Amino acid sequence: MNQNNEGSAPSGSSYKPYYSYAPELKSEENASRGMPPASSSPVQPAPQSAPRTAPQTQRPPQSRPAQQQQPPAPQKKSRKGLWAGLTLLLVLVILIAAVYAAAVGTTGVGTGNKIAVIHINGEMYTGDYMYGSGIAGSDAICGHIRAAADNNSVKAIVLRIDSPGGTGSCSQEINMEIQRARDMGKPVVTSMGDMAASAAYYVASQTDYIYASPGTFTGSIGVIGRHVDNSQVYEDNGINVTVFKSGEMKDMGADYRELTAEEKRYWQHIIDTSFNTFVNDVAKGRGMSREEVLELADGRVYIGEDAKKNGLIDDYGNLYVAADKAAELAGISSYTLYYPDSVTLSSLLF
Repeated sequence: MNQNNEGSAPSGSSYKPYYSYAPELKSEENASRGMPPASSSPVQPAPQSAPRTAPQTQRPPQSRPAQQQQPPAPQKKSRKGLWAGLTLLLVLVILIAAVYAAAVGTTGVGTGNKIAVIHINGEMYTGDYMYGSGIAGSDAICGHIRAAADNNSVKAIVLRIDSPGGTGSCSQEINMEIQRARDMGKPVVTSMGDMAASAAYYVASQTDYIYASPGTFTGSIGVIGRHVDNSQVYEDNGINVTVFKSGEMKDMGADYRELTAEEKRYWQHIIDTSFNTFVNDVAKGRGMSREEVLELADGRVYIGEDAKKNGLIDDYGNLYVAADKAAELAGISSYTLYYPDSVTLSSLLF
C-alpha cells in the first residue's frame, strides 16, 4: 500500500527509390533516320516469283439507313445510401440490445441465480479510470459491488484480483462496499490471480474466503512513503525557487528542498497510523490476533504456499472453485456467472 506525496519524433526517410529504365526511340524519329520502328521486324522484300493479285473493282458506296438514336441507358442508383441506412439500423439494434442486457443484469429483471464476478486488475487508486488502462479505479469497482449487492438475482460476489496494490484510501473505499454487501447477506469470496499484494491483499482480507494458487504472490502487509530531494539538481542547473506559504509544512514533500527533522517525524507518524489501521483490519477480517498479523507484517511478499501456512489465504483454487464456494455460502446449488464489468458496446458509449 503506497502513501505517495507526489520535439517531435524524427520522421522516417523520405527517399523513395525508383527503377531506372532506358527510354525507347520514338517511331517518328526512327522513320526520319531511315530505321524501322523498334518494335517491328526488318522489312523483307517480296520474292519475285510471288503472283500478283488482280486489282479489285471499287464498288460504289452504299447508303446505310440512319441509325435511330437510342435513349441513354438508365444509370443504376448508388447503393451507398442503402448500405449506410442498413448499417445505421444495425448499430441501433445492437445499442438497444446492449442497453437492455445491461439493464437486465443490474436491476434483477433476469431470472436464475447469479454470481457476480468483479475484477480488480492493475494498480489501485481512487477515482474512475478506463477499463484496461492498467489501473483499478475505486469508483467503478465500488459501483459494480454495490449494483451486485442490490441485484435480486445475484446471490454472491467473487472478486477476481490481480494487483500489486495501491493506495490505502482506494482499498478502504472498496472495503466499505464489501462490508455493505455482506451485511445484506451476499457472501464475497476472493479469487487471487498472479498477485494480490499490499492494498490488494487488504481488500481480500475483508472477504469471506480467499483462494489463491501455490504460485500466487500475496501479503506485503505494510505501508511505504517516499520523498525525492532534487535540491542539488536545481542548484546545479541554476534554478531558484521562491516559495510563499501559509504554514511551515505547506510545501512538505516538495522536491526542491530536503525535509526538515520535524517533517520527517510527521511523515513517519502518517506511515505508522496507516500501518496500524492496515494490521487491525487484516486481523479482524482474517480472524487473527494483532500479534499474529504483526509477525507477518514486515512488508514481505509471500508465495501462495507460505501464505496458506500462515493463514493469509484459506485454500488453493481458481475462479471457478471460488464461484462454487460463493454458491455454497449463499446456499444455492446452481448458478450462472455474471460479469458486470465486462466490456460491452453500451459500456464504451455511455
